[in-house]
Amino acid sequence: MVTVDAYALKQASCRARLLAASAGFRHDDWEDLRQELLTDCFRRSAKFDPSRGEWPGFVNGVMRNQAAVLALRQRRHAAEVFVEDLVMAEGIDSDSVLDILDRRPRVDPAKSMEVKVDVAQVVNILPPQLRSLACLLMEMSVKDACRCIGKSRSRAYQMIRQIREAFVRAGFRSECRRRSRT
Repeated sequence: MVTVDAYALKQASCRARLLAASAGFRHDDWEDLRQELLTDCFRRSAKFDPSRGEWPGFVNGVMRNQAAVLALRQRRHAAEVFVEDLVMAEGIDSDSVLDILDRRPRVDPAKSMEVKVDVAQVVNILPPQLRSLACLLMEMSVKDACRCIGKSRSRAYQMIRQIREAFVRAGFRSECRRRSRT
């Protein structure tokens, strides 16, 4: 018989509560979501390697990934609603239905192309080292990019700061706000 780990149980409860609150699940699904998260964690527990990290980190990673999978499935399931039924029932025009189902604003293809061109122009005026890092970061993580360019992570983050400054100078505004360390 498998014993329930207190840490895993707590994490599953928290993640299930977050999914029920923000991913489109019903509040009644909380217990099922928690069991799904625990089941996946225990199924993967055989792959836990203490030499690579500690148990809480493993549990966090597994549950975060499984919660993302569950949220994606739920989102896809919600998109299966027939558009015509929703339009007739709610009196909404068919163009705005996809925005409602998707829960994010529709992207204008022309605007998207303009942004791509602007990004390419900024990247092209960067010094060679920054340009190569920017191109690598479009394809891979910071850790992998550090390995490719042979720089430490702290140096790479300094370079990323310089890249961001170039984008700000070019008129891009930062969408990310740093958390205060207070």
